Amino acid sequence: MAKAHERKSARLLAFVLALIMVASALVYAFRNPSKSEEREIKFDMGKDWKDWIRYLPNGTGYIVYLNYTEKNETLKKFIYNKTLNNVNPYVFREFRPTINYFRSMMIFDYYNYLIDLNRSKVYFAYKQKDVYKNFTLKTGFAVGRPYTVVDETHPVILAYPSYAKAVIDVITRNSTGFTEDYGNYTSRINGSFSYAFILAGDMAKSTLTDNGTPIADFYFEGYRMNGSVYEKVVGIHFLRYYFFVKTNETANKTVYYYYKNYDDGFSIAVMGSYNFTNLTQLMPEMRTVIIKFGNETS
Repeated sequence: MAKAHERKSARLLAFVLALIMVASALVYAFRNPSKSEEREIKFDMGKDWKDWIRYLPNGTGYIVYLNYTEKNETLKKFIYNKTLNNVNPYVFREFRPTINYFRSMMIFDYYNYLIDLNRSKVYFAYKQKDVYKNFTLKTGFAVGRPYTVVDETHPVILAYPSYAKAVIDVITRNSTGFTEDYGNYTSRINGSFSYAFILAGDMAKSTLTDNGTPIADFYFEGYRMNGSVYEKVVGIHFLRYYFFVKTNETANKTVYYYYKNYDDGFSIAVMGSYNFTNLTQLMPEMRTVIIKFGNETS
């Protein structure tokens, strides 16, 4: 009888110990949730588009910013469509994590990328490793072209080797960045964006023309949510005497429409609408002044 009691006590003790072990494991799991392995960060460029453009090489003419944390389904679909239109999928074939895990990305001069991976470890199939100004460059090939990853920065640099080095040159203050020439305009564009693109320098001059004559050297277009309203911001630095205005037609198509013209030729407009498709097709009203002296125009 005593032995049966001992066996019953032993089974009960084992059961209690098992419960304690399970409970301890659950507590540990909830206190220490599994997370991806973090990488070493030697330089942090900041959190948003305005931070990142400071480290793009001066002379960059084309910039696209995509924020994948956007919650609005319409705007999110727009962002992913723009991603498909702008990225080369072969570049990311040897890159991990995949684009599904990106928090945000900036594309500059079409083929070069800054990628926010929230400090997660990066895996890239590289053929060569070099050190440039204390940063490690890992170079592989995509569609026969060399691509370099620098994962010691936040965001990660994925670019042609020359562009990767150019970004590091700006970081180490051995070269001037994009805001050297255009920071006076971007500083007047406030807030964060879910999608934005910029044309600058020769790219803007060849795109924004009037009868073949360049009219601007900087163009910004960005989209975001303002509560339940879709918001579009357009900023242009005009080279000739153009400026934004407001008309009844524009006002009728928007929930709100604000604009400001600065003395240095920079103009900015903020437009809101409940219809996102209409908003993408809407541009600020523009006017110009033409002064004629006899047969000459200036």
